[in-house]
Amino acid sequence: MKKILQLTVFLAIVAGLAGGALSFVNGMTDPIIQEQKIASVKENLVKIYSGGEEFKALEVSLSDYPALVSVYEADKGGSAVGYIYETSAQGYGGAVKALIALDKDGTYKGLQIIDCTSETKGIGDQITGESFINSVVGKNIGDSVDTISGATYSSKAVIEGIDQATQHYNENYK
Repeated sequence: MKKILQLTVFLAIVAGLAGGALSFVNGMTDPIIQEQKIASVKENLVKIYSGGEEFKALEVSLSDYPALVSVYEADKGGSAVGYIYETSAQGYGGAVKALIALDKDGTYKGLQIIDCTSETKGIGDQITGESFINSVVGKNIGDSVDTISGATYSSKAVIEGIDQATQHYNENYK
């Protein structure tokens, strides 16, 4: 019985030390991981929001917005000039992932489809075309965005992301 108690105490000490070490390492590496995450998406952020000098990920609750993945703030001269939303909504064949940029004046500044590989080739992937993207970019919040005939599910997935990004923007940044 004494041996079991000794092993239990030893195991508890080792587990506590391991947990503490993991917590310490996580605290040290988390900022680096976040910077690398920003760097990996910064290229896309710059493409769709060229007016921003710096981009930072915002820690916001998106639990009420199932199509929103993350929010980035575009800064210029130290002040926010717009927001970029990463979205993911169900298309015809799977998740359609996109970035939508909103300016502080309520204009859609950019749209980029990140992933639509699960959509039907030649039909659903029309959402990556210039005509669909140009039908969104430059419009103001509240303007309607039309779906693509034949690619309704795919374009509805993008529009769902745009609508939720717009709703979040209106409730938090307008």
